[in-house]
Amino acid sequence: MKQVYATLKFDDNKLQILVAEYSNTRFNIIATYNSNIEGIVDYKIVDKERVLSYINSGIESVTKKIGAKLEKVVLLVPPLNFKKISLKVSVIPTDGYFKKSDVARAITNSLKAEVDDNLVVVNTLISKYTINGISSRRFNEFEKCDEAFLDVDLLCADKEIIYSYVGLLYKAGLEVLDIVLNNYAIAKESVLLDNSINKNIILLDIGKNVTYLTLLSKGHLMGSEIIYDGLGNMYEEVYKKYHLPTSIIPRLTKYNVDFNSPYPNDAIYAWNNEGKTSTLTIKELSDFIEKPLNDYLEKIIAMCKPIIEKGADMWVCGEGSNMAALIKRLRNMANIEVKTYFPDTIGARNSELCATYGALYVYREKASLNNLDVACLNSVEYEKVVGQIQEDEESESITTKIKNLFEIYKDRGDI
Repeated sequence: MKQVYATLKFDDNKLQILVAEYSNTRFNIIATYNSNIEGIVDYKIVDKERVLSYINSGIESVTKKIGAKLEKVVLLVPPLNFKKISLKVSVIPTDGYFKKSDVARAITNSLKAEVDDNLVVVNTLISKYTINGISSRRFNEFEKCDEAFLDVDLLCADKEIIYSYVGLLYKAGLEVLDIVLNNYAIAKESVLLDNSINKNIILLDIGKNVTYLTLLSKGHLMGSEIIYDGLGNMYEEVYKKYHLPTSIIPRLTKYNVDFNSPYPNDAIYAWNNEGKTSTLTIKELSDFIEKPLNDYLEKIIAMCKPIIEKGADMWVCGEGSNMAALIKRLRNMANIEVKTYFPDTIGARNSELCATYGALYVYREKASLNNLDVACLNSVEYEKVVGQIQEDEESESITTKIKNLFEIYKDRGDI
């Protein structure tokens, strides 16, 4: 059976679905879905039927693209009311050799720890293994020992919000295989946990309506805060000023604001209103955006100031990482190293998909640890699709391929 994974994320304004097949130690992206949605305010579902219709549309779109029904997903959730509980858990190997089953048993034992009534343990992070007095961040299977000690972090988040999200997916006919925190998924896939061993790292996931601020230090996910501000406030200001189509404003703002452009008077958008043609230049948009952008960045820097003063690098992902002017201005204002992160896998090279893509690695690790077969698509339908593709490829000779290319170019008038 092929290992096919699917992850799903929805929040105040976005629904994302990503489907990938695990093969030869890597993920091959099969399909993605990224759409605007409404019906959620401050993480609370205020219009269940509306959000459900968006989810059903996403499922239908992905199913149509692949040709096999999407049945199971790994759900991403926001780190709302995030809390980390650190434990040292001991486990005695059953036959004197430390194995994956012992790690799974240690994790199960750690989940017996008490947490606040309003929280639920979402993920477990093993930061260190100590065997025969030697500590390591890496899991070394079949090492001989009488007892092993694991440093485990329980990553907790808001119970009510998570339960409401899971309930809605079940109503949509999806089975939830597991749940992953947005910021943990990003940190896992981007290897920021390892990078934070010797230096503090501030991870900024900048979206339209919210910004997730996460601190990573010494290999731990130390804390997370949510700033109810993002690029959306800048979009709104542009709309009030110029009354441009709302579908155009995000692209103009992210890709055309440039405070040091060598061509400041170049027009980046033109429109006609009652017979009068108007244009918007790089300088006009940049000058107008500068104040709301500075206000937003000052808010972030003020929250990060104690960490910045101790020394830290900053990594930016999400929608905000596409805005080069934001990155440059943040680097100058904070006076620290600011880097952007994009997944490098073909099919997922979109900064907005960082969390959705990262969740694949989080769940893959769990599936490997517990020897789980993962098939998030309808197995029978997917096997038929794969079989048909192989049959089509085998039956198409090189002569047929050349003939088809000839017909394509002929229709285009190139020959």
